[in-house]
Amino acid sequence: MDGRRKMICAPKVGQRAFGMKKYHYPEKMAAIELLKEGMCRNEVSRITGISFNALSLIWHRYQEGGHMALMDRPGHCGYDDETKVNVIRDYLENGLSLMTVSLKYNVPNQTVLRWKDAYKRDGLNGLKDNRKRLKEKKERTQAELDELEVLRKRNEYLEAENALLKKVKALVEEREARLHAIGRKPSKD
Repeated sequence: MDGRRKMICAPKVGQRAFGMKKYHYPEKMAAIELLKEGMCRNEVSRITGISFNALSLIWHRYQEGGHMALMDRPGHCGYDDETKVNVIRDYLENGLSLMTVSLKYNVPNQTVLRWKDAYKRDGLNGLKDNRKRLKEKKERTQAELDELEVLRKRNEYLEAENALLKKVKALVEEREARLHAIGRKPSKD
């Protein structure tokens, strides 16, 4: 590399925005090997199909934490509330950049941005794990499900009763029409 600063531009139409595509460990390591051989990021980006911005983040992660920092993460890492608060404090209050915070805590950029939005919207409560509240809600709903079943059965009974009353009414009206047709008056019963 010639040491000149590269200009980072917005993605072109049709390209994915920074952080949107997930690259797996073998792809990342192949790109790292090319960079270590002295190839420039633009060329590595063209060869591997990894965007320039994503390649920069991969390179920074590799420099900070070696190949372990590039390992694929499981679907949900389960960050604790304290980590979330520390990330947001560093990002918003201490003025660290998104990339720096992401590298420091090994948290994806999009996750940091999601936490920032939740913090600005709901304060510290926005950073709490919602899944705990969802589990409590599921436990509460068992009694509600039992009540719902009772209400369904009651509704079914009332619908059957209503249908029966409609049939009786139709039979009475039919009888009255027959009696009227032959000139007799219906009984008052």
